[in-house]
Amino acid sequence: MENSLQLTNIRSLLSDSVNSLIIVSRPVDPDCIGTARALRWLLEAQKKNGSIVCFFSIPPFMTEFPGMAEVVVAQPESFDFTGYDLFITVDGSSWGQFLGDDGDMVLKKIPLQRIAAIDHHEPGDIAQAIPDRCLRVKSSSTAQVLYEHFIEPSGLIPPVPIANCLYRALLYDTRGFKNEAYPGAYRFAEALIRLGADHAAAVDVNYDMREVQYLAWAIEHTEFIAELGLMLLVIDARHAVELEALLGKDFLEFDTIYKETIQRQVVGYNYGILLTDKLEGAVRLNWRTRGQGATLAIADIARRAGFDAGGHRNAGGGKFTGTIAEARTRLINQLRQALR
Repeated sequence: MENSLQLTNIRSLLSDSVNSLIIVSRPVDPDCIGTARALRWLLEAQKKNGSIVCFFSIPPFMTEFPGMAEVVVAQPESFDFTGYDLFITVDGSSWGQFLGDDGDMVLKKIPLQRIAAIDHHEPGDIAQAIPDRCLRVKSSSTAQVLYEHFIEPSGLIPPVPIANCLYRALLYDTRGFKNEAYPGAYRFAEALIRLGADHAAAVDVNYDMREVQYLAWAIEHTEFIAELGLMLLVIDARHAVELEALLGKDFLEFDTIYKETIQRQVVGYNYGILLTDKLEGAVRLNWRTRGQGATLAIADIARRAGFDAGGHRNAGGGKFTGTIAEARTRLINQLRQALR
């Protein structure tokens, strides 16, 4: 059975633990938070202690997510990791998604043998570092992985608030079942509805007005490169000043509508790429790829261009060390070569 070793090892660690720290990933979204809350409930139902920490800011659209008060927001460099006997990363494949850009330094504070990972993305450096304790299942969401491999086998019945968290996680990561379908997704949804998940509340999503303002700005500044089927938005230092004046310092948190309604929804354009200058020689990459047709894997192209990239095949992110002009040139050149 695939993943049987990892599953056995993680279950053993959970059984032996007393105080677990659940670390959620960036981007902070319903899947990582919903999974973390459900895992904390499971631990407490088994008379164990579980805490949830996030080392990144909470995006505006997540502030009203059920149970956000359970999540401690902290800086990894100053966080006190002592007192925990198990560290569990949920919903991410790279250390940087959990510990930030200085993840290697933070890892020195945590015993590697006491770290476990639960995820559904393409493998990254976490799977390389702890292959026997990284449960990675191709699934609709990390919430489904947790439910099928830990909650359901336990025989414990999640209360309605936890069922709601898991249901919102499922809907978000499947984009309302529009993304690639994986076995068990509808069975999982049906089980959560039976447990009391409120579908009407889960789909009643409202966005901050700044999401709309970002969308309008982004559409105006998107390059449509027809011969590559590419929609490219480059946010350089000058654009960052514009967006900060328009939306505030956290302007990067307002790109949700743009990414989901523009990046892979325009006829004739299979790829949507967003490059953001993080300054100090770092560039952030996000992409969306059309789910049907003979599309290329942007993660592979990005890695050939010098990016550290990961995530799903049709949606992911990464970073590049260098200037944003260099990042743009390398990425376009690699995409052009691949399309040939």
